[in-house]
Amino acid sequence: MGGRGLVAADTEIESRLAQVFFANGEGFLPQDNPGDARDGREICYATAIAAELVFKAFLLTQGWNDDRCRREIRHDLAKGLACTRAAGLENPPNELGYVIDVLNAYYPNHAFDSFVAPAGDEAFPARARSIVAELFERVRPHVEVSGGP
Repeated sequence: MGGRGLVAADTEIESRLAQVFFANGEGFLPQDNPGDARDGREICYATAIAAELVFKAFLLTQGWNDDRCRREIRHDLAKGLACTRAAGLENPPNELGYVIDVLNAYYPNHAFDSFVAPAGDEAFPARARSIVAELFERVRPHVEVSGGP
């Protein structure tokens, strides 16, 4: 296979991986269910995992590969957001930066067992989930164009 064939194969692999990351992220994202018995820690932890996966799914549609995501972002949501913005995600949801800053204080350090909602913002877990769900809707067209859901 010539060089062009390898590039096409790599692009196909990254496109499929973007689809997998996106679908897995949607699976982690808590549903908008007022009867959800999980506490804020659990909701925010699952939301943080979903955010990491949707950032990486978007980046894979923009020419990144899995190795680059792993090396440059790892589990750092702030880096994921910055790279996603730099790669061209337009109109990210309002308050996404705030949500990512709060989640990122716990996520890279595996410290959600000590999570507390920001002072005066007890509704943070539900709002964070909603904002990350909105992010999924902004990223969905990019994954679909690359051959995804």
